[in-house]
Amino acid sequence: MITDSVSSTPEKPQSPSPHGPLRRLRVCLINPRFNPNYFGMDHLLPLLPGDKRNIMVTGALPALAALAPDHCSVDLVDENVEPIDFAALEGYDVIGVTGMIVQHQRMREILLRIKDYPATIVLGGPYVSVAEGQFTGLCDVRFIGESEQTWPGFLLALGRGEDVLERYEQADRTDMSTVPPPRYELLKAERYVMATLQFSRGCPFMCEFCDIITIFGRKPRMKSPAQMIREFDAIRAAGFTRCFLVDDNFIGNKYKAKELLAALIQWQEANHYPLIFTTEASINLADDAEMMQLMVKANFRQVFIGIESPRAASLEETRKVQNTRGDGLLEKIQRVRDAGLVINGGFMVGFDNDDEAVFEEQYEFISAAGIANASLAILTPIPSTPLYKRLETEGRLDFGRSDVIFHPKKMTRDALKSGYVSLMKRLYDPEAYFDRLLGGYEKSPQFRDSRRTQDRRIGAKVTLAGRLVEWIGGSLVLWRLYRVLDRNGALSSPGRAYWRYWRRNRELLGADAIPFATFVRLCAEHWHFFNIANDDQTKFGAVVSA
Repeated sequence: MITDSVSSTPEKPQSPSPHGPLRRLRVCLINPRFNPNYFGMDHLLPLLPGDKRNIMVTGALPALAALAPDHCSVDLVDENVEPIDFAALEGYDVIGVTGMIVQHQRMREILLRIKDYPATIVLGGPYVSVAEGQFTGLCDVRFIGESEQTWPGFLLALGRGEDVLERYEQADRTDMSTVPPPRYELLKAERYVMATLQFSRGCPFMCEFCDIITIFGRKPRMKSPAQMIREFDAIRAAGFTRCFLVDDNFIGNKYKAKELLAALIQWQEANHYPLIFTTEASINLADDAEMMQLMVKANFRQVFIGIESPRAASLEETRKVQNTRGDGLLEKIQRVRDAGLVINGGFMVGFDNDDEAVFEEQYEFISAAGIANASLAILTPIPSTPLYKRLETEGRLDFGRSDVIFHPKKMTRDALKSGYVSLMKRLYDPEAYFDRLLGGYEKSPQFRDSRRTQDRRIGAKVTLAGRLVEWIGGSLVLWRLYRVLDRNGALSSPGRAYWRYWRRNRELLGADAIPFATFVRLCAEHWHFFNIANDDQTKFGAVVSA
């Protein structure tokens, strides 16, 4: 039986049952498919060796599987790498659906399809946590916020035949030191490019548009280095070679981040550097030379930074104070690059201080910064955020259209949308993209020195056979890219641009040139961004970043 609820803090799954044996439960956890989007790399995946179907693992699935008590058998279905067998779902006792705001339409479709199944239908994840009213009548049980206590408690109650609640929300934030390693072995690992792993939750900053602090709080909570080493081992055992640390802000607690990096460096050295890392961090990373040095030594290659806007007034308005302190953004970006890290930048348009001139300012800034991969979003008021509440109070929310759900202050909604679309197309014009990519690379001899040192550190362990495999893989990507360009009538543009910039790369940089396999992959990545930028139907979604 399902009953109404308020907050609940059930006991942990290890607790003994006072009511005798627990009924065995079959549990299926589903991650709905994403629509083609900037971050999904949909146009890149078919060009890669192997059968890659999704760029990265959705961490909720293996994490929830690890929290299930022993009386549960758990199957994971990621619709991004395999279709949902709806007939088979009728045999499960519990069907769980998770999802983010960009998945909301598919979440609803799945829930409508299964709502009359005999299973208990449960819903959790970021979107229901900030907009639970959107799913009224579509599920039996909702999980709001973190669920390390509520999820196993619900499964224990169901196994005992006890009443379960319609709504679960933890009274206390999760103690990250108690979180078990995700069950990566349940994934179809060969279909992903990289694993995801979470070291910390929470962010110390107060960005008005961000829902991180409303879900996870402003005080970062971390796993221990020993926990993380176990998870690195599990990722490696599952066959992954790349890992994205999906922390809201990896350097939210700098002391603990450095403690982890020291342990990771030892692990990498002992295991011959099996993993390449990417993460997210705030721009004040640029002010900590030691942190950047440790990250590079631990084999971090890229970092996503929420830059948002070159306009100080827009940053101050949204309380992005970490971006306004100290010297300028361009200087900070250069220091991060010089340390040896590729910067992926997050940008937004639509702040109250943005007028129509902001689109040109964004283009000029991103070009000057040499940030090739610049993700751009229209400002999106997310329920539960201070921005949403402010715009609601001001009467500026308007859901009459899905692309711009509020009334901007200094331009019309049409002007915001058209300026955004035009800016995306300009940013991912082949000439503009490769000018930024090679410009940033050419202007930072420190980056090239750092990358050579990084490669030598790993290269001492790499065999000639390994280099041959890399060359063959690059050749395969090149052949597939050539074929898709030919099919789409794109050999002249962007195809010719790829060849022209390869020649510039070799002629200007010589021994420092970007290697063949790496350059081919960069071309394949651009092909994805080029398609996304030129598809007016693409939903870019909100970008919330540190």
